[in-house]
Amino acid sequence: MDIKIAIFDLDDVLCRYDLGARLRALARISGKMPRDIRAAIWDSGFEDAADAGRYRTAPEYLSEFARRLGHEITRAQWVEARRASIVPWPDMLVLARKIAAHKRVALFTNNGPLMKDSLPEVFPEAAEIFGADCYFSYEFLTKKPDPECYRRLLRHLGIAAGDAWFTDDKKSNVDGARMAGLKTHHFVSHQALRKEALQLHLIPA
Repeated sequence: MDIKIAIFDLDDVLCRYDLGARLRALARISGKMPRDIRAAIWDSGFEDAADAGRYRTAPEYLSEFARRLGHEITRAQWVEARRASIVPWPDMLVLARKIAAHKRVALFTNNGPLMKDSLPEVFPEAAEIFGADCYFSYEFLTKKPDPECYRRLLRHLGIAAGDAWFTDDKKSNVDGARMAGLKTHHFVSHQALRKEALQLHLIPA
């Protein structure tokens, strides 16, 4: 099997995503309670809609984020709160770099336009590893685990599904990718991912 590209999810694959820390940062900015922020932004379906392409630009997304938050928020404040949620996993970043030294790599995450715009500030290590091959679900007007989002991504990349290897921590996202024809890995640990990367000759033994 000759894999031409290794595609990584972001949160809880390359880093730990700490929503609680993000909510607390937003609470300091807005004076709102974390539970109320979660209800307004996440439980309301707003973030899901943003991930699926409802908001096409970063300013449009940020404006609606502020409206639902009930408090003005600057781009810098949003970035600060999002950065607070990122706890990088050094061993995974090292592995991604090793794979990138031998194969094309890409990032594919369920996120909206402001995360795409601010990735170098929020998670500079990921931006450095993946470069121009950082892709966000909103760009494809649907989100993981919809198999169509993977098909649209692969058409954009110009790569056949069977030549792509995709890893994600969510089983449903892995299942969606498999339905689209990609080779997949359900991420549970650095050790398990490294073992499969060795078996696929993505890194040297």
